[in-house]
Amino acid sequence: MADTVESTVCRLLAINSFKGSPMVQFNSYVSLFDEILANANQNLYNVYDVFVVNMVSFNVQVVVGRMTMNKVISKLRQISDALAVDLCQITLERLPRNYLFDEHIADVIQLIASIVERHGFAKQAAETLATLPFGKASSYNTVPFRFDMYVKIARLFLEADDVGQAEAYIKRATKLQPKITEQQSKISYKMYYARILERKHKFAEAAKHYADLSSIPHVAMPVLQRAIVCTILSPVCQERSILLAQLHQDKRVKNLLAYDIIEKMHLEIVVKRSELQQFETLLQKHHKSIAADGISVFDRAIIEHNVMACHKLYDILSFEALAAISGTPTDVTELVGSKMIAEGRLERHVRE
Repeated sequence: MADTVESTVCRLLAINSFKGSPMVQFNSYVSLFDEILANANQNLYNVYDVFVVNMVSFNVQVVVGRMTMNKVISKLRQISDALAVDLCQITLERLPRNYLFDEHIADVIQLIASIVERHGFAKQAAETLATLPFGKASSYNTVPFRFDMYVKIARLFLEADDVGQAEAYIKRATKLQPKITEQQSKISYKMYYARILERKHKFAEAAKHYADLSSIPHVAMPVLQRAIVCTILSPVCQERSILLAQLHQDKRVKNLLAYDIIEKMHLEIVVKRSELQQFETLLQKHHKSIAADGISVFDRAIIEHNVMACHKLYDILSFEALAAISGTPTDVTELVGSKMIAEGRLERHVRE
């Protein structure tokens, strides 16, 4: 029974000196490890530490050591999360940083990350995966592996509201994207790239990516709905006009929420505040964030559209009149309208 460090060392020495079949020796190590887990007590961590140190030492044939550690990591996936994380940490401390055990190190890091993520710590999971030795040549570190990991890390950082780090890792994936052939990997990349653009308030770019993704059957309608939201929130520009036209012509959009808003915007009709209640149910927290000038992303988009729609009708119009027609405060309407004029997006004269 492997209860103490001393008894474990004795058992290991006996197995190490076995001269028979490597498979028999492998099975003996696995049986010992099973006993260590089954008889877990206050000595568990020290006993496990001794076991791992032995498996990666010169006392064990490399092939047997690698096979045993593969089995050990597999069994760590089956025990309690708290114990698995502790034993994984010991494993990482003891595995040598060389090509013989690089794959095992990667497996342990991914196991820790999956446990941490499962318990709701997305940022910690992302930071754990970021420690993978991506720059080191090894059998597992292929282009598809790095691509999928970069996308996963970006997703986790995004879930943790760290948009900057999410963008950094999705850009790493972008460099590898031309070499990727797996369709699901490409879909995941495009999806999270679009979400990152959306979170950075690059709504027109995000809407375009969502619209492109809508050609894929199993994700079509959810991403099309996101394309609608992002298009409506986009600043008035040529790209937005193109998106509005595309969405207005798409027959699928007629069955989705906020189609009526898309239609009005495409036809350059004023959208009243009372008509936006259903659309507002689609908005998330970042869609309503407040800029430095005190105007929310949502309000700015609606005001910009209404200013432009009204301005198409009148050569000379006061900000008071624009505010009354669009149903927004005069000072806010004036602030948005003035900015549009300064940016060259509102050409006609608006009377002060």
